[in-house]
Amino acid sequence: MKTPRFVPILTAIIIVFISVVPTFAQNKVEPIDIEGVNKMMIVQDCPLFLVATAAWCGPCRQELPILNKLYAKYKEHGLKLVAISLDADGPAGMQRLVDALDLKFPVYWAGERMASAYNIFGVPTILIVREGKVQERIIGKRDENFLERKISSLMSNCKP
Repeated sequence: MKTPRFVPILTAIIIVFISVVPTFAQNKVEPIDIEGVNKMMIVQDCPLFLVATAAWCGPCRQELPILNKLYAKYKEHGLKLVAISLDADGPAGMQRLVDALDLKFPVYWAGERMASAYNIFGVPTILIVREGKVQERIIGKRDENFLERKISSLMSNCKP
């Protein structure tokens, strides 16, 4: 019995499709509760940059790629950068944004309860946390130069 001519072509198309389309998210947005955020904040060696963000936020969409670039540059030096989504409708919207921007740092979804627990009144907001305490708040979108200066100055006495 002869194999129909379209079978090798169809097989090749399927192989190409499977290799091009990712089968799973590289950085999955997981739910986190306030207790989980509190545990995350207890870091001793380097400050934690905790980014409050939302998928619908235009300035966040501009700032997240900058943070992604800086994370790639400073993660080997001990940078701890985590984003927490405040989206009301669950992690799906933020997951689409994480995938579209190819974010490499951890992203969690806490919803609006995070905003009230940490007195966050707008996004983006970066909380700089050291030893479980918020040391500084950066409210609103900042440019790459500002963020890099802030990160490099705080990373100067870190031990990776």
